[in-house]
Amino acid sequence: MKNFSRIGVLALLVLTFATAASADWEGENTTVDGVTTVINPETPALGVIKQDMRELWRRGGEEDDEIFFGTISKFLHDDEGNIYLLDGQLSEIQVFDPSGELLRTIGRQGEGPGEFQNGADMFWGPDGQIGVVQAWPGKIVMITPDGDPGSTFALPYRDGGGWQSVTRGAGLDETLILAGTAWTREDGKQLQFTYLKAYDATGNELATYEETSRETQFGDYEFIEEEYVDFQRRWAVAPDGRVAAALSFDDYRITVWNADGSIDRIIERPDYRTVKRTDAETERFQTMYDAFTRWNRGSTFRVSDHHQAVENMFFREDGTLWVQSGAERWRSDDGVFTSFDVYDTVGRYLQRVDLVADADAVEDGLFFAGNRAYVVTDLYNAIMARVGGDSEEAEDIAAEPVTVISFEFAPVVAAGP
Repeated sequence: MKNFSRIGVLALLVLTFATAASADWEGENTTVDGVTTVINPETPALGVIKQDMRELWRRGGEEDDEIFFGTISKFLHDDEGNIYLLDGQLSEIQVFDPSGELLRTIGRQGEGPGEFQNGADMFWGPDGQIGVVQAWPGKIVMITPDGDPGSTFALPYRDGGGWQSVTRGAGLDETLILAGTAWTREDGKQLQFTYLKAYDATGNELATYEETSRETQFGDYEFIEEEYVDFQRRWAVAPDGRVAAALSFDDYRITVWNADGSIDRIIERPDYRTVKRTDAETERFQTMYDAFTRWNRGSTFRVSDHHQAVENMFFREDGTLWVQSGAERWRSDDGVFTSFDVYDTVGRYLQRVDLVADADAVEDGLFFAGNRAYVVTDLYNAIMARVGGDSEEAEDIAAEPVTVISFEFAPVVAAGP
């Protein structure tokens, strides 16, 4: 009876919020070439709420804590509430129980079964396996939650040879959704293909959500930030299989596809204004990109004078889409860690949720898994110290040992109709 009452209350709240959103939302829906575009105002239909992030535990960073972290890339939860932390620097996954006690460490550095290097991401794959994304050379390493080698996933390669990197991955039932880049030669030209696609467990392509190509070269190449920062790190998968991604650097626009690759709708905020960077922020990005592109001999990088419109996004189990804008990361209000814009299942801007915590949205990393949020302190400097290698920039960065802080994260917002 208690469980029934709780479900009934939640259902009533969702219905109430959805009804209020429908009445108060001041946007409009348009259709162009058969595609619905949801044009949202800058004011959310249900206003702004503050969500205090209650700390549950913290590990690492302290002198009396034996746990050491390198650069954390991803967090996953299992059905028992255990948390899996992918450490890209240490090439391992540390498993903690819900209270923060270390249970075991799985995975290790190498090229054999169940081994990986520089893990960039991970996800729950088919049969309860963990898929670890190895960025370079690109591949997906399957491993069981106990640390045994899993099944083999053959990453498809293009005709014409070349290399491939993988940036991010996600799993939904028996489907793997991957974002990455492939370099190949066609008609005497060096081409770079960037993709967001779905595959089955054996590597057969199921759907294409986005794919771009452009001519490139190795050595003496000019990188431009508005082109370099694409959708590869700015996409999410909904529980019903829809995929959302930000395809533009400058515009607050999110494309949503159905699971089969057909476009469901486009969500826009046309009145959003990008945030101009300070001189210190411009220098910060110049240093970061120079370190990332050092492998391309003689190359230069032209950074933008403003921050990208969409920084991050994720779906919650209720189908709402949470989006962090550049303004909400770089210019958060006093007393606010960062904020997220919340959209219902049909793309209406419902609420802005201000997260309150003792953390820094610029310097620290923020991750979500299950009903928890995780902050990794000083993650930016940890990454820069690592990718900088022996460069002069790396010598100027004094990265502190990172701390992982677990927070409760269960705000109630509208799920839509």
